[in-house]
Amino acid sequence: MNDLFTTNKRESAVDIVINNIKQLLIDRRLLPGDRLPNELEIAEGLGVSRGSVREAMKILSAFGLVDIKVGNGTYVCEAPGNKLIDSLLFTFFITNPDMDSLYEFRRVFEVDILELVLKHYDENMEERAALEKNLVQLQYLIDNKASSDRILENDIEFHRLLGNACHNPMANKIYGFIMDSIRASISNTHKHQKGEYVLKAHQDIYQIITAKAYDRIDECIKSSADIWYGLQK
Repeated sequence: MNDLFTTNKRESAVDIVINNIKQLLIDRRLLPGDRLPNELEIAEGLGVSRGSVREAMKILSAFGLVDIKVGNGTYVCEAPGNKLIDSLLFTFFITNPDMDSLYEFRRVFEVDILELVLKHYDENMEERAALEKNLVQLQYLIDNKASSDRILENDIEFHRLLGNACHNPMANKIYGFIMDSIRASISNTHKHQKGEYVLKAHQDIYQIITAKAYDRIDECIKSSADIWYGLQK
């Protein structure tokens, strides 16, 4: 087991453990579901104390990368957990990006999501049906002068379904994080409309999907992001 690990004397003992585990995951020498060596093996392999190993595992567990099972060992998590997304979200709030940065980030990533939805078109029939149902519901809410809160929830649900339709768990997680991070700004857009702008944007996205129109994705997402950005002012 000792040949798994390498040390850098400039790092703290805890950082040595964390960075080695991260590198093993990147190199795929540790895979989701794998059991990690025990505390003693890691400590001897890296030349650190067992206390440092224990502290590192607590940090990796807090980030949702490992699962500590008392009496049964420590395992690599089989899927990225909400803890990891929560930590990303916390970092996002601390950095406090401006609207221009958010606009660029959303526009670039949403293009990728829509391309994945088209790539997995044959696999996402259920999600596409749910998107169509969501649009019907939105039209009903608008016709019946529903509250902005109800229309907001429909709006957020559309993007959740879009993420599911991409059939890429990692991209879906990140997209969900993006939508969570800009929820307040999306809510703000509904103060300046009765749902008509979001309906137009979502209909255009759905038409791109049904037509498999790869060549129109950039234009469509730019238009949707422009509406969101413009209604902030």
